[in-house]
Amino acid sequence: MNQPIQSMDLEILDDYPMRKYLYIKVGGRANRLVYPQNMKSFVGLLKHCHRIGEKVTVLGAGSNTIITERGIDGVVISTKKLKEVRMEGTRVEAECGAMLSSIMNRSIRLGLTGFEFAAGIPGTVGGSIYMNAGANGGEIKDAVKEVFIWHGGKVQKLSREEINFEYRKSNLPAGSIVIKAVFELRLGDRTRSEQNVREYLAYRNRTQPVKMANTGSVFKNPTALSAGELLESLGFKGLCVGGAKFSEIHANFIVNFNRAKADDVIALIKDARETALRKRNIILEPEVEIIGREAGAA
Repeated sequence: MNQPIQSMDLEILDDYPMRKYLYIKVGGRANRLVYPQNMKSFVGLLKHCHRIGEKVTVLGAGSNTIITERGIDGVVISTKKLKEVRMEGTRVEAECGAMLSSIMNRSIRLGLTGFEFAAGIPGTVGGSIYMNAGANGGEIKDAVKEVFIWHGGKVQKLSREEINFEYRKSNLPAGSIVIKAVFELRLGDRTRSEQNVREYLAYRNRTQPVKMANTGSVFKNPTALSAGELLESLGFKGLCVGGAKFSEIHANFIVNFNRAKADDVIALIKDARETALRKRNIILEPEVEIIGREAGAA
């Protein structure tokens, strides 16, 4: 029997301004923003939307995402309430909305190592697996054992090998949604792990605009040099459009310094890509995801 949406444990917000949700604080309105309160209601909602053919967009923490000024159709599902984490031995099972920082801190307290790379990454399990998030010399693929996804109207399990992770990319089936993941960590030295995390966070605070609303890393690093170095050499550091600008601290971040619009951010991304191609013959591939009505202009 199909469960009616009215009986699901959901918080539903209609006509929601997504600038209030995203880290960069830009974007138009969502027709409907829905917060499932638990995994059962999340899967039930996905089943309901699949059955009626409703478009679904799933968001975690809202980092590395831009929603266009025209807004976004369909149902936007937030995984922020789906953050349960279970740890047994070196095995960690985490729901898609669990923050990487929470898993890192809990695992270190238990004397485990393998998740320190996540220090400072403002992402959830689902989004981080989707883009193979990484920092501090590591990537989430290094810790993943299994991933449970919603695809084709049902929940499926994939091994790390089946996903075939690449740099800032997973090869999950098109249209799939991460439900939860299992990580395999190792026994470690808590003191050493804590020291490594302190160093990672200190470096991040010195070199990234962490105190301002920002996009996260805008572009993936090209082969020859880092995206930040390339953008700085092309004169983009501090360049503004409207209320958005490439950060003076790190050129591969766009910050919202004065009530920016999504159009401002997208215009900066487009300009940078065109300039890199014209002047250096380098194709800059966005790390941020631009979604919503009329998306794809950058």
